[in-house]
Amino acid sequence: MRTTRQLWDAIRPLTGQQRFLWWAGTALMLSGVVHLGIAAVDGPWAGSVSWRKPALFGESFGLLLWSVAWVLRHLPDRRWGWLPTGIVGSMSVIEVVLITVQRWRGVPSHFNAETSGDAAIWSIMGTSVFVLVAGLVVILLRALFTFRGSPAARVAVLAGLLLVLAGGAVGGSMASVGEEVVATTGHVPEELVFGAAGSAKVAHALGIHALQVLGLLAIGLELSGRRGLRTVLLGTAGYTALFAAVTVTAYAGEPWISPTPAMGLLGGVGALALLAAAAQVANGLRAPAPAGPGAPAGPGGPAQAGSPAQAGGPAQAGGPAQAGSPAQAGSPAAPDYAAGTAVRRAPRP
Repeated sequence: MRTTRQLWDAIRPLTGQQRFLWWAGTALMLSGVVHLGIAAVDGPWAGSVSWRKPALFGESFGLLLWSVAWVLRHLPDRRWGWLPTGIVGSMSVIEVVLITVQRWRGVPSHFNAETSGDAAIWSIMGTSVFVLVAGLVVILLRALFTFRGSPAARVAVLAGLLLVLAGGAVGGSMASVGEEVVATTGHVPEELVFGAAGSAKVAHALGIHALQVLGLLAIGLELSGRRGLRTVLLGTAGYTALFAAVTVTAYAGEPWISPTPAMGLLGGVGALALLAAAAQVANGLRAPAPAGPGAPAGPGGPAQAGSPAQAGGPAQAGGPAQAGSPAQAGSPAAPDYAAGTAVRRAPRP
């Protein structure tokens, strides 16, 4: 198994831009954990005014910033890169802070225009998400043209960012539906669905967290020392199929657990493909990392097949003696060595 140190080396921020996203994400994650604890003792979990919102939004945006920081490890460090990086980081923090403030005030954070202050907060939240998406698009374009990394990581990054944007589009539809509910009823919706019972939140969450899932596949392959392009392609195809099935079912007005047979088959096959890719990565992490060509045996380990014994050491049973080493008594190498037969020295690794 790979160590925690190796995992940290694979994801740790290396530049100022990466560290900015990393620490902003860490702050949001900590906020989410704190509010998750509050929700556990001071529910309710559901509803338009609950501790669930600052908890889940903190965790979700925190994970997004961590994953984008990992993406930046594969892009050239340019000063102008602070623009999209700063946009993504600052807009994420603003969004979570405003949601948290509204919960502490005891009022809904979304679709709330009860007072001028509430309306202003809701307007800023909508604008910040729009600007955040623009920053992600710029990072996607950078990854498309200037990516520096393995093919597996490239697929994970590009597909992950595209699915994040698709999840954002589902969120935009959710905002439109919520506004319609407010205009029709005059009240903030307690539960947001598409149609009769479409699982809008599940579809939105699957898209938003795609970059983390596919990124973990690529990181796991990197730690195992294997290229694994086909594994990431399998996982990407599976995750995309699952997201598509849940999203189509949601827009059809049905809960994600009640898809049509076609969407159920698509989602089931997608989930199996994703699990198969994850299993391949897990097996690679448990196995020893493959040795490079010509790598010497470890201390105390056996010599590589077909390789001569180390110079200056005793001859292996049945193998030729090394120059400068005494022949073993009774070994087949003794007559040749005594007769002065030249023995080739082992090359240095």
